Formats: sequence, structure tokens, C-alpha cells
Amino acid sequence: MKLWHVEMMDEIVTLDIGRITILKGSHKKWFRIARRIQDFFSNRTSEVKIYEDGHLINKSDWECFMIPYNESIHLDKINSKSPLQFIHEKIVDSLVSSPQYEAILEEWEILKEEEEVINKMILEKFDLQFELKEFDAPYLKDFIVLSSKKGMLTPIDIKILALKLLLEKELMKRLLIIVELPELYAEEHELGELLFLLNQLVNRGCMVMMITNIDDIKGRRNWILKGEVVNEAKLEMLKPKVFNTVPLPIDNEDFLIAKDTLLSSVDKVSLERIFSLDLRDIHNKHIVILYIILKLLGIEWKVDFTAFPANLRKFFAGY
Repeated sequence: MKLWHVEMMDEIVTLDIGRITILKGSHKKWFRIARRIQDFFSNRTSEVKIYEDGHLINKSDWECFMIPYNESIHLDKINSKSPLQFIHEKIVDSLVSSPQYEAILEEWEILKEEEEVINKMILEKFDLQFELKEFDAPYLKDFIVLSSKKGMLTPIDIKILALKLLLEKELMKRLLIIVELPELYAEEHELGELLFLLNQLVNRGCMVMMITNIDDIKGRRNWILKGEVVNEAKLEMLKPKVFNTVPLPIDNEDFLIAKDTLLSSVDKVSLERIFSLDLRDIHNKHIVILYIILKLLGIEWKVDFTAFPANLRKFFAGY
């Protein structure tokens, strides 16, 4: 388990990070955090700082590739920053290596001999002249037009294409891939293909961070509860404080039960952000632990303590 402390201008968040990191739900806060993380890795003058287990990450060792929910790839407009750039280069290399290319070069040199004639007949009276560019490899890119066999690319098509391009990329640094809402307008088999590609990249040593509502993706999970980031690593950090604060004897098993109860409940929180626990199914001492954990997280949780023993009512009243 690794911790990333992401320090932004207005807040600090602690993420539970693994080879695959899940930011659960379509919360606006996740999208903001994802862009801050991208800014840290991609912007030399970024004000964002990311610490891993207390040490500032050396961004020069990393690359960050983000595939936002509304990602678009222009097949017909490829520049030096396009992920398709290396495809252009491969096409050009293949064309240049063909015998037909040498024949075209020879014909092009013959055509260039017409420059003097055309300049004299057409352009001389305007005090103008022209010359043909050399027909060398870089200019071949101007004659290449890429298109998709599928026609119009859907959001999931674009994400899958971006991942396939990454798989072809020679990795010279550690790579973090951020994917937003892969399930958007996607069929089940398309999601399966996307997750297969992501696992291939993870097996190559890449890290994946995914904002998603999908339940069955394995990875280190993070949630938003009433505006606060909640994850297992963060709860484990609070464990010593909980043991020092709770006014009754507890053991590690009690903390584990309370922690699992909280994380399971948070995972089921609806998009309406409604958080509730059925106290009839929870032992009193686990309610006490949960209350302290949520207090330490800065999350208000209203509990009716009238049925609790007097010492616990007194504790709750003063905590």
C-alpha cells in the first residue's frame, strides 16, 4: 500500500495508490484532482506537489498520459504532440523503403528541370520565381490521410485506440495513465477490451488511475464521502489515534470490523451522496469506533446516543 499526498493550492488529499488506483464515482472533485495530478507531471512550473510515503516525487522520472471522459483524437490533423505521430513515422519509413519511392525521386528530379522554363514563361513578368520542394521523407506525411474503418469513433473507441497506441510506445520513464469514466457510452465487450489493454500496460510496469463507477475492477480504492477522500490507507493512518481516543477496550479485530463496515457503506453511497448505516446490525463499540473515525476525517455523522451507557453518552457529548 502506497500513499500519495497531493498538495494543491486549496487542499491536501491523501490517495491510496497501487498499480491500479480506483477513484470511485463521478464526483467533480475526482476530475479536479486528476487534472492537478496531470499538471504536476506535465507542467515544470506546477504549484501542485505530490509526496509518496513522505518523499516528493521526482517528476522527471515520470510521464503522465491522461485520457479524459471527452477525449478526442483527430485522425486527419496529426501534429508533433499527437499520439498518432509515431504511426505517421512508421508509414513514412515503410514508404521510403519501397522501390517505388526511389523511382518517384528520379521522376521528381526530372520535373524540377521545368522550374526554369515555368519561371521564364509565367513568373518573370511579375518579378517572381518558384522552386519545387525536395520530395524527401518528411514531406510524405502531407500525403498521408488516416481514417477509421469504423467511421465515427465513439468515446470508448477513442479510449481503446489511445491505449493501443500506448502499448506500442517505447517506455523510457515510469508512466501514469489516468482514465476517466471508461464506461461512458460503452458496451460490455468494449469495456472488457479496454480493461484487457490496461492490464497489459500494468504488466509492463505502468500505473493506472481510473475514475469510474464500475464495481468489479480490482485495485486500491478511494471514495468521496461528504466532500472528504476516504480510503483504507487513510483509515489505517488514523488507527493509533482511534486506539488512544476510544473510551472502552478494543482490539485490532474491532478496528478491522469498523473499518470494513465503513468502507463497505461508503462504496454503496448513491450518486445523491446519501450515507447511512443500519445501527441495528452494528455492535455498540463498533459504533463508537466509527464515530471517532468519521470525526477525525472531519465528517459529521448524527447518532442517537440516548440508549448508550452513561459513560459513553458523556464521552460523545464532549468529543
